[in-house]
Amino acid sequence: MARPMHAHRNIRLTNLRATRKATRAAKAPGKIKARARKDVRMIAKVKANPADVVHAAEVQSWLSVRTGKAYSRLSKAEIAAAIA
Repeated sequence: MARPMHAHRNIRLTNLRATRKATRAAKAPGKIKARARKDVRMIAKVKANPADVVHAAEVQSWLSVRTGKAYSRLSKAEIAAAIA
């Protein structure tokens, strides 16, 4: 008996969903470790810069994500609190 017209598509998409779920679960521990290494690296870059110098773009982006505010809206006290 023949399959319905789009049955193969449904099977393929179901398999893709299962593969994505398994891949995400397998990669999660490594991503947590990488995030911790990045935090250490960014904190070192913030501490290395004098207070009146503008930070590099990657540091600005990291600070924005960490504080939940745009970098241009951050005060020196908020930056100090973010790296503490």
